[in-house]
Amino acid sequence: MNILLDYFLPITSIEPTPAASTAFLKQALVVVKPKVGAVENTITLCTTTAGIDAFSDTNAEGDQLFAAGMGRVFVVAVDDLTLLGDILEGHESDFFTILISSDFSDAEVTAGDFGAFTGVIGVSSVDDAFLAIQGAIENRAAFHATAGNKAKNMFFAFGKMLSNALNWRNQQYITMPLADDVATIGDANALFDDKVSFVISDDEYSNRLALFAAGGKAIVGPYIKRNLEIDMQSSALSYISGNQPSYTKKQAALIEDELQKVVLSYIEREWIEAGTVEIKLEQDNFVASGYINISEPKALWRIFAEMRQTL
Repeated sequence: MNILLDYFLPITSIEPTPAASTAFLKQALVVVKPKVGAVENTITLCTTTAGIDAFSDTNAEGDQLFAAGMGRVFVVAVDDLTLLGDILEGHESDFFTILISSDFSDAEVTAGDFGAFTGVIGVSSVDDAFLAIQGAIENRAAFHATAGNKAKNMFFAFGKMLSNALNWRNQQYITMPLADDVATIGDANALFDDKVSFVISDDEYSNRLALFAAGGKAIVGPYIKRNLEIDMQSSALSYISGNQPSYTKKQAALIEDELQKVVLSYIEREWIEAGTVEIKLEQDNFVASGYINISEPKALWRIFAEMRQTL
């Protein structure tokens, strides 16, 4: 025991608040209609396809999440989507994605109640007019499907995105498991214009994810925005709890620096294109303002070219 050191320079250790977890952003809830004898209206964590099978006879869609690389998913069996709002309460930190299985009709989806859920909701249909309406809703991913494949491609696409533990990628033109009968430029352009996610089939390149969007924008946009919000909140809380800053312009500048470091890290990873944060002193409070610019979805990228032959 160093008595002399403790006598000369006693030190009190102050531990800042640890960083908040963003793991829930990579988790999804699968909503199915219950099979006979299944537990209803209860959100359950499953780590195998057999776990999903305990709730639904149509678990082949949920299987695609595991096939795409996910190791665990949440499942809930409900007869009526209007019940979902109450069921979701208290699960805000468990998942940021809800995937509605093809068990539910378009009318049931339209009438569904998602309560205060602000994450991404994925729906599929064979009715592209219905999907065009759904695709215009904020944070709603509307996916073109066929009667035979149902929502399998939608589940696989989300599984590929969410199973990447370290990064956010739009899944531009990845190989998909099934063809969904989009094999002409006319059909593809119509879906693209309505911002309906779809798989395009090609003789040489097989089945590729041609569009993956939410609310007509980047599928990763809502996830990056929420990820950044949490990281900035966590960074500021950690600084303030560890330093107990006084209400001065100097401390405002130091907090601003901490938040700007977070923004810069997102720019370096190319998750956002630009962003700034400013902290001001207003009425005995630190007040933050700023902006971020999330790049246009790479999954919305197409290149239009005009070639001219010279004489």
